Amino acid sequence: MYLIGAAAIVVAIQAVVIAALLIRARQRARAERALRDCEEQFRLMLDRSPVMIWTARPDTKLDYVNSTCVQFTGLPVEKLLDEGWLDAVHPDDLQRSIDIYVPAVEARIPFVLEYRLRRADGTYRWVLDTCVPKYTSSGAYTGYIGACIDITERRDAENLIRESQAALDVSHQETQALAGQLITAHEDERRHLARELHDDLTQRLARLAIDAGLLAQNANADCSAAVAAMRSDLVRLSEDVHALSYRLHPSVLDDLGLSDALKTECDRVARHGALRVEVNADVVPLTLHSEASLCLFRVAQEALSNAVRHAHASTVTVLLSQRDNGMRLAVSDNGSGFDAAQPCDHASLGLASMRERVRIVHGELDIDSAPGRGTTVVAWVPA
Repeated sequence: MYLIGAAAIVVAIQAVVIAALLIRARQRARAERALRDCEEQFRLMLDRSPVMIWTARPDTKLDYVNSTCVQFTGLPVEKLLDEGWLDAVHPDDLQRSIDIYVPAVEARIPFVLEYRLRRADGTYRWVLDTCVPKYTSSGAYTGYIGACIDITERRDAENLIRESQAALDVSHQETQALAGQLITAHEDERRHLARELHDDLTQRLARLAIDAGLLAQNANADCSAAVAAMRSDLVRLSEDVHALSYRLHPSVLDDLGLSDALKTECDRVARHGALRVEVNADVVPLTLHSEASLCLFRVAQEALSNAVRHAHASTVTVLLSQRDNGMRLAVSDNGSGFDAAQPCDHASLGLASMRERVRIVHGELDIDSAPGRGTTVVAWVPA
């Protein structure tokens, strides 16, 4: 009985072991089928991907291309493998692509290529090829994998943007040149008119005033008052013409220079408005061009005018000094100020004129202002 019982136990153990082995075999078979199904799905996904996908061996030669590569190039797989794909690269891009591709693969580093690839219809399309090294789960290097997409439309759009930007830059330069020419022509005309008024019309009016004075001395009592009134009107008209001539172009700028012209302008502004103007002007070097002097004078004029008309300032300080191989003008007021960071509701011709004048003489302009803190205009021009 003992031997029969032992034999039964051995048979039972063997049955359990066999059953376990059968279960493990079935599990292994299911796992292998699942792995094969997974691999098949992965290969199908790669093959049907809308992106051209390829792999290369460590020697840089291709060992796999998906069907998208075949459809795009119109070449069979065997024509694309190894180094066959190079035949579809545009001749002008071939050497550059090789010079990037081969060293990167040898160094085992990711890289990106942009080149033209011949499509099945014979046209060349720009493609972006993104490539990375691939390794096994144990870390062994097995070559490269790349994904390639058509970027022709993107490059066309970029080229169009560059061309539009270039055209815009040319247009901007032409506009700036025209603005500079207009300002220069405007100043030339103002200078001419001012000289005509000063040298001709003012002198003739003065002569008429003198003649009227002499006539008043010899006229009878009835005519004397009328002639005296005429002379007074001629004197005022002469003064108005002289003032108009000065506003058109200050002759003192040509005759005495920038420093005296600024002092004269500051005195004129102070006399005609409830404004205290302090001015400190260095001697201007002889190397300062006349156009640069006129630029600084016009900037000072505009800043003073803004301080009176818009900022309602009570005090303005004007400083002219030599700085950084040039002349620096600073006009500061204690007026209402404005937010320089905010766009104006309407275009400011005065500010635009100042900026354009400074640009023409290759200078620099800075305007610092804030509500309630006044405004400081700083202009620098090279000497």
